[in-house]
Amino acid sequence: MSLRAQDERAQAHRTLTTVLAELYPRTVVRAAAGVPGAWQNAYPPEQAVPVEGMDLDRPVAVHLAVHYRRGHGRRFRFIAFDCDAKTAGAEQAAADARLLSNAAEAEGIPAVPAASGTPGGVHVWTGCVEGVAPAVARRINDAAARLCPSLDKAPLANPQEGLMRPPGAAHRNGRRSTLTAHTAEEAVNLLGPDSAPAEAFERLAVRLETLAAERTAVPDADDETSTGTVPPSIRQRGPRLRRIVEDEAGCPKVDAPWRPLGERALKGLRRPLSRRDDHSAYKHAPARSMALAGWTQAEGLAVVRDAALSPALEWLRSERQDDGRRRPRAAEETERLWARVWSLAVEDAARMPRRPEDDGRGAPSEVQQAVADLFVRMRAAGPARWSRESGPADAATLHALAYVMLLAGTTDVSANIRRLGVLAGYTYQTAALALLRLIKDGWLTITAEAERRAGKARRVTLATSHECTDDHRHRCAIYTAPEDVSPVHLGSDRSGTPPALAPRDSSSSHLRSALTHHQADVWHEAGHHAARTLWTLRTKGPCTVTDLMKATDYTRRTIRRHLHRFTEDQLTTTKTNRRGETTYTATDRALHQAVRKPQNVDRMAALAVAYRVEEAAHEWLTAEEAHRSLPYRERPRRALADQTVIPGMDPRGRAYPRMVNGRPDHARARRIEAQRIGAVEMLAHAQQLTRTGQLLDLPHLSATGANQQSAHRSGGRAVIPSRAGCPHCHANPGERCMTWGVRGGRPAARWHVARRRAAQAQARATE
Repeated sequence: MSLRAQDERAQAHRTLTTVLAELYPRTVVRAAAGVPGAWQNAYPPEQAVPVEGMDLDRPVAVHLAVHYRRGHGRRFRFIAFDCDAKTAGAEQAAADARLLSNAAEAEGIPAVPAASGTPGGVHVWTGCVEGVAPAVARRINDAAARLCPSLDKAPLANPQEGLMRPPGAAHRNGRRSTLTAHTAEEAVNLLGPDSAPAEAFERLAVRLETLAAERTAVPDADDETSTGTVPPSIRQRGPRLRRIVEDEAGCPKVDAPWRPLGERALKGLRRPLSRRDDHSAYKHAPARSMALAGWTQAEGLAVVRDAALSPALEWLRSERQDDGRRRPRAAEETERLWARVWSLAVEDAARMPRRPEDDGRGAPSEVQQAVADLFVRMRAAGPARWSRESGPADAATLHALAYVMLLAGTTDVSANIRRLGVLAGYTYQTAALALLRLIKDGWLTITAEAERRAGKARRVTLATSHECTDDHRHRCAIYTAPEDVSPVHLGSDRSGTPPALAPRDSSSSHLRSALTHHQADVWHEAGHHAARTLWTLRTKGPCTVTDLMKATDYTRRTIRRHLHRFTEDQLTTTKTNRRGETTYTATDRALHQAVRKPQNVDRMAALAVAYRVEEAAHEWLTAEEAHRSLPYRERPRRALADQTVIPGMDPRGRAYPRMVNGRPDHARARRIEAQRIGAVEMLAHAQQLTRTGQLLDLPHLSATGANQQSAHRSGGRAVIPSRAGCPHCHANPGERCMTWGVRGGRPAARWHVARRRAAQAQARATE
């Protein structure tokens, strides 16, 4: 064996072991039947071999679908395409692989191509940590087979027996599957942590089905337009991804919902041109933007004829003379030129990657973009910024503000410190200090000061600059996120390439999950730094101690202290990976079950209700101050402080309680307001939210919230009529008693028999 062959063999071994160790959840793989030198293209179940110690020179295959939860069937962990060159040829297999890769990447799905080992064969791998439903995988497989003659449907056709050789695996002809565009580490990252969500594969199914329908209906129409052939610069974009239809005038039009032009398109349309500019170079981009927006040729022509509205389209209205001046064109000539420009723009727009706007969904709002940019900048600040003593409080406060911004639909929001404190899982004093640090560090800026008499909190928004202070604890905010620099691409126009997807942690649902996690009462015992460690485990999956140190910037001693607490509270489980390293995985156990000290049980719920009472008492006090600021003779008569508030009566119209010496009695005022707003019932609602893993937010608490019946049936099982809650599952009196499995998050089959029998005996004795 030559030295080059030895290096290729060793590299393939490294790729195979890396992919199996990092991505494949099972401990066995299917090996090829036969003997060395005469391996067969068959991987029977009896040929399952352990991953550890397997023969790396023997062809092996992995299951594309695996079990995610017991009793829920299989879901596809990988959506892999096998473009076989044996029947269709190497050129067709390569073209099919490019089509599938482009379609996947257009939906935000990273594609990892690999040479299959057969001459000209290509494997295209995509991953989904969440798992793709078999029905969606079947749709993708059927549509892709209609589009790609070289595709082998077998791997995705059967969730139980769908197999494919992983990158680095040997082929029966002696060659190996090799990655062609990525390293093994990059492939693991793209197919694992950075893989696309399941909803992206649903969009991929729709895209491939639409493309297959168009290909079947008009197989030879892609290279012709109503005014001539499609030039190579547009044809090289690939096949049409959007339908082209005819409008009422018989002119071509992209089949997309009509919408106004975006800010970027308007900026290009209104760009003023000088005499030295090439006017013909600026006509295509605005026309393509109109086509993408669902406009018709007539609507675009109306814009062309308006010189004040479309300076960039001057080439269509006038032509350049020898002396540099421009002579107006005839109206018929402008219309003829626009027809050709429009035809090419429609063809170009039909081949561009699809965007949410094409399905009738609007682009992300300015608030969503600002919040997404905030989280990108928070990650750019590095884990060291959020691992210092006040780091978790600062990060949680920013999370809470981002959530309020998404709800309000604006980045200029009221920073109610009591609400922010509850959302972040802290007291209002800690939230106030964190807010001041974020303002001084330049993450936020004040737009309006608080008005105590008016009951208005300080208003803040995202800052774009700040002045550094002399405080040694000052850490400047990040305003410009680092951009990924791509290699220079020559030839085709990339102006239509969609921007990168917004980070997942900037979505409203992810923010709710993060805030709910940080609100858990257990962090008042274990510390909010431990909350950050567990959240890393829950979002990144199984991690070693070294992985957690890199992700959180904590020391090994701190990480081990956190993990020791988590293991004792059954919040994590341990497992040894194929490298012999101990990995930690977060369990599904509810965080409120891990509280040890009785005084910390329902602490955040009680704190939230106390803040609601304080806000009500403060409103009463400000009304009292406004009343006493009036001249004595102009003050209206008021009811006593203990007067019951009847419907239609202003609760602030009562006299504020005072002590014998005339000073305000704030404690009594809080007791009266607690009774008026139903603090006891509100506490029950808050406890219900915290114990069921829902977000606790001050404006959403109500005295009747706990009485709302759940939409799910209890299963017909009897409740436990005991005085005390269950110490095992923390069931409240009157609730069903159950234990929760550590791994699957499902109720265990066995009930607490002794408690049930004792409760039944007590019930019979009282009858």
